[in-house]
Parts: sequence; structure tokens; C-alpha cells
Amino acid sequence: MDFEHERQRSTHEQVAENLGELFESPYLDEETGHFYVRYGSTVLEISVDPFGPDEAVVTIMAYCVQGVTLEEDLLLGLLEINHQLPFGAFSLVDRDIFFSHSLLGRSLDSRSLLRIIEAVATVSDDYDERIIKRFGGQTALERIRDTGGRRQRQEVGGGEE
Repeated sequence: MDFEHERQRSTHEQVAENLGELFESPYLDEETGHFYVRYGSTVLEISVDPFGPDEAVVTIMAYCVQGVTLEEDLLLGLLEINHQLPFGAFSLVDRDIFFSHSLLGRSLDSRSLLRIIEAVATVSDDYDERIIKRFGGQTALERIRDTGGRRQRQEVGGGEE
């Protein structure tokens, strides 16, 4: 992985070290530099991207529901929830719903990383079954089980499998 500056590199190394201490076997995608961990019933993707000339942003993203049926009630409901939540936001790519929150690398420590991982996973876990019950789809773990883990992140913006 190529880094744009030293802050991104050092933040990425710190995240790798912290995840190694917090999780049994975090997966690092060597091509993208993104980490993947399982937390309860949720799969999380953690990325470290450059932000300006000397800062990095760490994004913790939960794969909440995949393959959901898009309806106006769902979309409006997610926007209303985003307005009420004290942190993070739901997003939609194709028919997949994500929940994420970002932190600046300069202020990152292992304790705050763990807290935000717990919080993102908890919010995703709180909403995934409710969304699936009403609008269909699958949790990330169900999708992995059904596909044998073959679905790649790059396909998220694409069409159906």
C-alpha cells in the first residue's frame, strides 16, 4: 500500500497494532490497506485515508444489510435516524446499507478506537434485523456464508451477483 504522507503511514501502523491487540485475527487487504474484523454479528471495515497535507482519517464502517429492497420508507427512515444519532451515519451503495463513523488519526488511541468500533457495531447490530424484517436483505455474515466469502468490496457498487 502506498501512503500519501507520514501521518497516514503512522496512523495505519497504529491501527494495525491496535487491531492486533483487540481482535484474534484481523484481516488486512494488502491491495487496499483496509482492515476487516468481525464484531458480534457484524463485519467491520477499517480504513486509513489521507486528509489534507498532514492528517489521516480513520473510518470504521459496518456492513449492516446487503441486498435490501429499496423503498421510500426505508430511505426516509435512514435519513431520520441519521439526524437523531449522536455520531455516525447510515449510507447506501446500490442495495447495501452501511453504518460508519470517522476519527482523525492525530487524536487516535487504542481506547477510542475500541469504543468507536463497539459503537458502530452496536448501532449496526441494533438496526440490521429490523431493516431485514421489513425490507429484506441479509446481514454481512449471512452474505458471507451464502457466497463463501467470494464477494469483494469492489463489487458493492455494482449490480447483483
